[in-house]
Amino acid sequence: MAHRRRTHPVPVGPVTATCVSGVHRVAADVDGAPVWFETRDTPLTAAPEAFGSAFLLPALHQGAPLTLADPVDPEWLANVGELMKIARRWWRYPVLAPKVPGAAGSAAAHAPADERGAGAGVALFFSGGVDSFYSLLKSGATQDRLVTVQGFDIPLDDHARMAAVEAMLRAVAGARGLRAMVVRTNLRSHPLVQAMPWERSHGGALAAVGHVLGDGVSEVFISSSIARDRTKAWGSHWETDPLFSSSRVRLREIGMELLRRQKLPLIAGEPLVRRHLRVCWENRSPAGNCSRCGKCVITRLLLADCGALDAFPGFEGSATLARDLDALRSYSTSLHTLTDLAASPRLDREVLRATRALLERSRHAQNPLVRARRAVLRKVLEWLGAARA
Repeated sequence: MAHRRRTHPVPVGPVTATCVSGVHRVAADVDGAPVWFETRDTPLTAAPEAFGSAFLLPALHQGAPLTLADPVDPEWLANVGELMKIARRWWRYPVLAPKVPGAAGSAAAHAPADERGAGAGVALFFSGGVDSFYSLLKSGATQDRLVTVQGFDIPLDDHARMAAVEAMLRAVAGARGLRAMVVRTNLRSHPLVQAMPWERSHGGALAAVGHVLGDGVSEVFISSSIARDRTKAWGSHWETDPLFSSSRVRLREIGMELLRRQKLPLIAGEPLVRRHLRVCWENRSPAGNCSRCGKCVITRLLLADCGALDAFPGFEGSATLARDLDALRSYSTSLHTLTDLAASPRLDREVLRATRALLERSRHAQNPLVRARRAVLRKVLEWLGAARA
């Protein structure tokens, strides 16, 4: 449950837009700290809804409402009212409506100018992962540009890894006849965002990028990581992402009809996917997939189950898969996937043994008594560390 740690609102804005040396930037002060979005690929829109979307949940996490200096779109304001009800159900956050200039829903509360125009564009957030590639190739949705963000999973100062991601983005976009857009932002380093779990706030962060994209973008697709039959509370979710929409920009979740493990076999034979699939987010490798973190290893296991692993040059092949499964202490993120794969008739005998052993370790790690003991041990170690300091 959120604890009320402050009694005053979180001030946002005013929002400004500039262009210096070909770099388009939208910025605003939020609670006294600057937040910005920038790109060389397109002029950006100074949308206060972007900053409202990004900081709605971080403010509620502090038990405070937002106060926006700029008028906002009344449809956005109504939508986030519904979103707050879901956040209360999931995380017990208070329902505190953003404070905006003018009466809610009046003409004064409508963001100026930026109306949706004829021929407006459709963007897809694209990381190069399984969900992104499924959305691009198999969802049936049509888009004209692919967008990736630096400053979320890839830090702003990680130039080598970002260069590899940008090369992948532009190669995939070029192969599909689409525009590529790279947006940089310092949003994730803001104290209010850092003070809450990213797993809760990243949906609003994606929506923020969608609102500033400009250049006639009226619809933004977010690839679902939560299937429609799952009830897990999550920051980017098919139930909440559309509620960050305004009358100018619609946020849409796509791909929620399937689990990730169901999507991968459908795209594993695609040449673009084989060349460019990128799932690693722990940043263990200077560029590309590390092949050893939990997400990489489980992706390799799924590809092996499809008989396609050795066709993916971006991953280590099947020869080392059993070893890397054995090296994982546990993988509780996807017990359903491990359970299915532990019964697969298609896996090599040694890989199947390692899969079953990992499943047992992961189940043990999720045992409530084991988790309680570990929590107590962590507290004791923290106390000892504080006492020594």
